Amino acid sequence: MDADTITATRQLEFLQKVQRLLESGRFTSTYKFALLIALTNVAVEKGDDSAREFEVDLDDVAREFISLYWSHARPYKPVGEVLAQNRERLKSAKVLSLLAGEVGISKGSHSRSRVIAGKRARLVGDVRELIVRYPLECLQNLESISDKRYGRDQFLYSIGEVGSTSASLQFITLKPGVAACLRSLRGVVVALVQARWAQWVRERNPKLGKDRGLEEFMFGGERGFVADLAPRLYALQDRRCFYTGGKLDGPKSGEVDHFIAWSRYASDDPLNLVLASKSANNSKHDHLASTRHLSEWINRNARFASDLETMTQDRAEVGSAQSARAIACWAYGCVAAVGSPVWDAPKKFVQLDRSWKSLLAG
Repeated sequence: MDADTITATRQLEFLQKVQRLLESGRFTSTYKFALLIALTNVAVEKGDDSAREFEVDLDDVAREFISLYWSHARPYKPVGEVLAQNRERLKSAKVLSLLAGEVGISKGSHSRSRVIAGKRARLVGDVRELIVRYPLECLQNLESISDKRYGRDQFLYSIGEVGSTSASLQFITLKPGVAACLRSLRGVVVALVQARWAQWVRERNPKLGKDRGLEEFMFGGERGFVADLAPRLYALQDRRCFYTGGKLDGPKSGEVDHFIAWSRYASDDPLNLVLASKSANNSKHDHLASTRHLSEWINRNARFASDLETMTQDRAEVGSAQSARAIACWAYGCVAAVGSPVWDAPKKFVQLDRSWKSLLAG
């Protein structure tokens, strides 16, 4: 085994530590859940699969934080109010207060685009300082079984004692191999964290009762926004299904599909959206598309970058082709590692060929 790679044993040990953190950590708010997912997403987009250390820009973490809490800052319709995300029932979580004005003037979700418009750049700085003051210092505190006191297992990154970190901190360094583990185990880590996060919110919001739509509200995409892009994609694709090339009678005769499925990585950036026939979309479902479709998607994004970016002009952010490509590279790498087949056409799956690397490297 190459010394610069992560072994299966190391991955298992890492996952056990994450699980222990979720079971034995002290959660006075949901910030730690968001921080874990944010670090995982940054590792996917900007990290690699080596056993090396990885420097993280906390502004990138702040952008992820904003994305994760964006829909939470709106009232949850079944109960008619913004859900509590901390233990102080009479005081809203600070991140929700920071986002309250933003979600009220943006038509779409915050998405997973990466560059905040200039006039809103201060929001990233405010959220970064919030992260430094609260969850960053305490995330890795674990309760001792014997004495109920809290100790530290700084297996993700090293940081000073509570209250010792400067609010202006800009970077942290993930320990050797942590980024690789977060990337390879993202599906499991995010599922564990989301389940614990939703459970925490249910326990702190009695009005929810046995409501079944909470997880969709907290972690699902805003389908209305995605569907609204169908006419633009219809024109961009010359009125054809992206996958089959067949003519579509109109925007409503097709469905907007996430090229990298939402279940794999939550991104409703227009760069990740295509218009497909209903049969092709239903057949592809949550699978990755074959390399012939990957090639077409890369060419489409390069050719129509400006058109795709204008689709987000009324939103909080604009897209990043680099991020879209990085997410795709990670997703295809995961499939290649386990040898799963990829979708090629309705009722047709093929083995992923090695050209995906050169396509995404270009």
